[in-house]
Amino acid sequence: MGNSGNKKMKIKVKKATGEIVYVKHENDDDADDVTEQELQQIYESPDGFRHVCTVLHAHSSPECVYYIRGGKAYKICW
Repeated sequence: MGNSGNKKMKIKVKKATGEIVYVKHENDDDADDVTEQELQQIYESPDGFRHVCTVLHAHSSPECVYYIRGGKAYKICW
């Protein structure tokens, strides 16, 4: 089978607070830090950003995060 183009990323969060512990590439390399200036340049470019998803954490359900993409929500619990 050929490469489907799918990519993975790893986000580790603290269950109790939703605080991000780390973000890594699929090969376990740390994700690259981006400066506010770099973000602003992308926002101001003709192509800008494309909204991909939202990750939410609720204190009422600390063992879960909610991943929302394209109007569909998924709950991920530990």
